[in-house]
Parts: sequence; structure tokens; C-alpha cells
Amino acid sequence: MPPHSGFEALPRKTVLFIGAIHPPSREEPVISNELGDFLRARRQDRALAPEHDSPGARRTPGLRREEVATRAGISVDYYIRLEQGRESHPSDAVIAALAHALELSPDAARHLLRLRDADAAPTEPTSDADLVPRMSALVAAVRPQPAYVLDRLSTVVAANEEGMSLYAGLAELPPEQRNTCRYLLTDPRARETFLDWEELARGAVAHLRAANVDRLDDPRLSDLVRELGAQSPQFAAWWSGHIVERRRGATTRIRGMDGVVVERSYEILHLPDDAVRLTIWLPPAA
Repeated sequence: MPPHSGFEALPRKTVLFIGAIHPPSREEPVISNELGDFLRARRQDRALAPEHDSPGARRTPGLRREEVATRAGISVDYYIRLEQGRESHPSDAVIAALAHALELSPDAARHLLRLRDADAAPTEPTSDADLVPRMSALVAAVRPQPAYVLDRLSTVVAANEEGMSLYAGLAELPPEQRNTCRYLLTDPRARETFLDWEELARGAVAHLRAANVDRLDDPRLSDLVRELGAQSPQFAAWWSGHIVERRRGATTRIRGMDGVVVERSYEILHLPDDAVRLTIWLPPAA
């Protein structure tokens, strides 16, 4: 599929731009340019700013385009074309050089590569009528440890009673609304339960983008991004920042119904064939 030039005459219509929270204005149609938006957002990370620069000396946070190009060993013109979407298929060597220049984490570097290859991404797995029964049996088997299975949008596919109880009130919602990312970002009880809320919430947003890199034009994702962006300024900032992280196990502090705070670890198992992930909370340390 040839890259967009960015200058073709297009029908005048509004297209949801998943890299942003708000839809584009009616005056100017927007072509989705996820790879370029990702590069722009990552180079503006303030942590990348040269140490010798004094505070306030730079108009642009992070790195300038020419600084990224120099770091990556590519021409400024080529890098600008990447950001603008006029070049959309850089070589593996250029991808690796950009990942190094932008000091990307392994997850973010893989995300950049997958953005480059998005046109060749696999299609959505076919619906499996046995998925919910299979996952329900799985989470039931690990009781009394809390466990739940989430799809790529972080909606609950199956959960045991202990797992659902970690998210007070979630079980009262219709199944299609039981979304842990939405809960963490919009339900005030999340901050009361999860003392390391910012780490968990930021990770949920980062995983949402990483898990959907091949399907960023999915209407369900678009609706969720629009909804959370309107309700949570923090979500809007993290999503617009193109943060990327694949969820893994960790240890966090939880306040129980009795008010007692305990440290608990969890592990996340990814089941790629089913496009879901299983979270199992381990027993509290003695």
C-alpha cells in the first residue's frame, strides 16, 4: 500500500483521529498518521532535553526534529517526512536508530515497529462461542485468589467473585460496561482501593494503546477514547502522549473493605490466540 503524500485532494468529511482526544475540525479533514504522531509525542518527552540547556531555554520540550535526526543518523528532511506522514515505511535499521535516538523502552520500540507494519496486521480473531465458558472455568479454578480475564479494550470477559470484588461496584454494571481502564480513570473508588493508583492507571492507558496498535481505527476503541478523554483530563494527557507499555506482573498496595492496607502481587498471562489476558492476584505476603 503506497504511503500517503499528505497533499491529495480528499472528500470533505470528518474522520476520527485516534491519536487525539477530540475529533478534527470540519474545516480541515485529517489523515490518521499514527507513526508520525507517535514520533512527535515521544520526542517531546521532557526527559530527553539536553542536560546543558537551562530551564525555559527551549520552546519545544524534549528534542527538536533536527536533534532526533542527528541522533538517528538520518536526514532532517527524511525525519520531517516521517512525522508528517509523507513517508510511512522506514527500514528496520531506521526504526532501530529512531528507537535509540528517542530512548524508547523495549515495549515502545516494538510499538513503533508494529505501527510501521500496521497495514499488514492480522485481522480480528473470529468470535469464539466457547471463550467465555473457557475463561470462566479458568478463573474459577484459581479461587480463592482473585482473577479475571480482559479483552484488548480491558473489558471483563470473565472473573471470579474475588477478582470482581477488587473493583467495588463493577459487578453492578452491565457486562459490556465492565471495563477496568474506565473504572480506574473515572470511578473515585479506584483511588481509595489502589494506593498506587497513578502507576496502575497510567499502565492501563499505556497498555490500551499497545494492545490496539493493529486496530487503532476500531470504532469501539474510538468510542472508548472519546468517552474517557471527555471524563478524565489525566486520560487525555496520557493518551495524547502516546505512552506504550505491555501489562506485566507487579506488586501494589490495596486497601480492603475493612480499611486494612496490604501489599499484593499479581501476574498477567497473555493469551494471544484469544486476544485476551489473564490477571491472577497472588496471596498476600505473610
